[in-house]
Amino acid sequence: MRILLVGTRYLPFRHAGDKNFWFDVVRGLERLGHEVEIISIMVEHVPPGTPPIHRVPPVPVYLTPDLRFNAEFTHLAGTNNYISKTATIPKIGREIRARRREFRPDVVHFADNYGPAMLGLRPAFGKLPTALSAPTYQPNRPLYDVFLRASFAPFDVIVPFSDAYRRRLLELSLPPERVRRIRWGVDPVKFAPPSEAERRAAEAKLGLSETDLAVLWTGFTQQTGEEDLRFAVRTAEIALASHPTGLQFLFSFKPEHFKESYVKLERPGLRVLHTAETFDAARKSADLLLSPVVDRRSTAAPPLVWLECLATGQPILTSRFPGAEEAVEDHRSGFLVETPAEGAERLSEMKADRGLRTRLRDGARQIAVERYSVEDSLREYVELWSDLDARSKR
Repeated sequence: MRILLVGTRYLPFRHAGDKNFWFDVVRGLERLGHEVEIISIMVEHVPPGTPPIHRVPPVPVYLTPDLRFNAEFTHLAGTNNYISKTATIPKIGREIRARRREFRPDVVHFADNYGPAMLGLRPAFGKLPTALSAPTYQPNRPLYDVFLRASFAPFDVIVPFSDAYRRRLLELSLPPERVRRIRWGVDPVKFAPPSEAERRAAEAKLGLSETDLAVLWTGFTQQTGEEDLRFAVRTAEIALASHPTGLQFLFSFKPEHFKESYVKLERPGLRVLHTAETFDAARKSADLLLSPVVDRRSTAAPPLVWLECLATGQPILTSRFPGAEEAVEDHRSGFLVETPAEGAERLSEMKADRGLRTRLRDGARQIAVERYSVEDSLREYVELWSDLDARSKR
């Protein structure tokens, strides 16, 4: 089978984005003997000698930039908005037509949603079957549901990543036969709990004690912003007020999101990190991921970093919002809380009870293996695309 995959910033190597999941899926498809070509909408140039990645440079629009990005990465901020995505649609359509002529795919799959302007892609698809991944529901702008339904119109199947999002799509009157939930996942072999030696080396790099309860926050994820950061910081403040020693909070920003102003968050027991090296050390030494999502209108994909942490045996403390419970079973793979004060209480419990730490660590790993294996995702996507291909040829 020949699959044409379309998405933003698919690179020929692992990086900090959600395309790491698709990187594993593509490798799995090639291992199974399928042919894959990728249309990657990105600012970066494709290095020579890479697999079949066809770059489409996005049209930058700076009217409504994503303020989470710092000045060094304004080129990403200027393309991370729907006005830019809309302006890029004609270029995507032309590249799809070119791939149809030269690659002759059996199915087209979009890993990202480019908004209601995707209605204009129908002629580019021709008679090819199409599917669209739908990681999260995030109604953070006017007429969100109207535009969302319009963006789905050109596709045969919509693929939500969670049961919560599937239920929401059915509430929006999408026919059940057009909605097929496939969770994304990680490789539980690659993302395994660190050895004792690796953990101790990471703790030493960050100056942590073996007895410290280390709590990691990282961002920004696709679903999080400043309000979620404030919830996490307030949780840390309350916890540190009760436990001035023995608790260490590691707030690790992606390079594109770090700003010097965030250094002001630092205080005894709370450190701000922003390099790949310190993030790797923080991930290996952390006992728990602190990752609240304040907007309860959203649904949890969940974020890919959740799955990576669960697989490495790190439980998650998050706020209650639809779909979060699919990955974070309260007191099994983490904690679901309503307020920063409740979050601080759960951290106090974890600090005092080493047995609880062990149970949560084991539960987190079990959830990742049972529900979020990339091999399961690969199998289900192959089944979906095979069904679409067979249906189109009847």
